[in-house]
Amino acid sequence: MTYFTCFFLDDEKDIIVSLYKDLDRMWYVLSTPNHHTGNLIRNLAAICKLTLSEDENGMLVAKGEVPCFIDGNNEESYIFSLRDVEIAKIFPDKRVEVMASVPAIAKTLMSQTKNYQLDLNKTVFKTYINKNLKFRTDLHTHMNGNLPADILIALGIYHQIRYPLYYVKKTESRAH
Repeated sequence: MTYFTCFFLDDEKDIIVSLYKDLDRMWYVLSTPNHHTGNLIRNLAAICKLTLSEDENGMLVAKGEVPCFIDGNNEESYIFSLRDVEIAKIFPDKRVEVMASVPAIAKTLMSQTKNYQLDLNKTVFKTYINKNLKFRTDLHTHMNGNLPADILIALGIYHQIRYPLYYVKKTESRAH
């Protein structure tokens, strides 16, 4: 097996997916080398139903095969998924198109909690949204201080807060 390329599941580059090729098959090694407690990888493995093992340095990793697909133009691509969420499309020329990621707040919660309670759909998010639904301004509080966007998003996810499209549109129109 030879090293092929890697990509990250988070913006801070703490969750690494290293890819290896062996003839026409691809393998992944998912690791969290900057998080030595093991909470992050254990919680991620639990919600994604991945089996953990130890690497040569005694760190926990998840390993598996990345399936290859042929599209309508007879072009190959490998699709890396966590359970039923497509995370990245990997091309033979080493391009990686990341389609979903773990936001900083979910990663922080997983790394600081021994028994993370949120499910996969509240942990891994598609990295694209419909343009009409995109906020064009920041969301913040007044009086007691501004909360970072990740905290606001985490609160919304945890408490299942949904904003009516009317208010999203109203916020969007004020940003211009």
